[in-house]
Amino acid sequence: MENSTLHTTEKVIMYGTPTCPMVPPVRGMLDRAQAPFDYVNIAEDAESRGKVMAINDGNASVPTLVFPDGSTLTEPSTAVLRQKLQSLGYTVPQPNLWQSLRDNPFFSIMGTAMFLFGLYDGNWVFVALGLALMGYAVIMSRR
Repeated sequence: MENSTLHTTEKVIMYGTPTCPMVPPVRGMLDRAQAPFDYVNIAEDAESRGKVMAINDGNASVPTLVFPDGSTLTEPSTAVLRQKLQSLGYTVPQPNLWQSLRDNPFFSIMGTAMFLFGLYDGNWVFVALGLALMGYAVIMSRR
């Protein structure tokens, strides 16, 4: 099934917070799949926070996704989310390098900082750790 055959009025609802490191990778995958979604910040919306807590046995776990079919996913791995989107008929292309780094900001920023510090200080351990963190960000977004 192609994206054009899906009901574009039926959106995924993505509950999250600006500080959650798992929100950018999930948002990136929804964008790449061209899956329509609404983002709701539960830090600013008490009613939505209550919905998330009801879904997650009293926990305000994010990201929590509610799909048009009524199913939910909480803190999904990229593999689980890819499988769910594909089951709904979406094609999920692999991210390019820039998208992988952008979708995993914590590892990308820390890796870049360590790499640059290692170059500045002449410390190969920091260079290697920085490259490893950036590599991890890329690998995690492609699983």
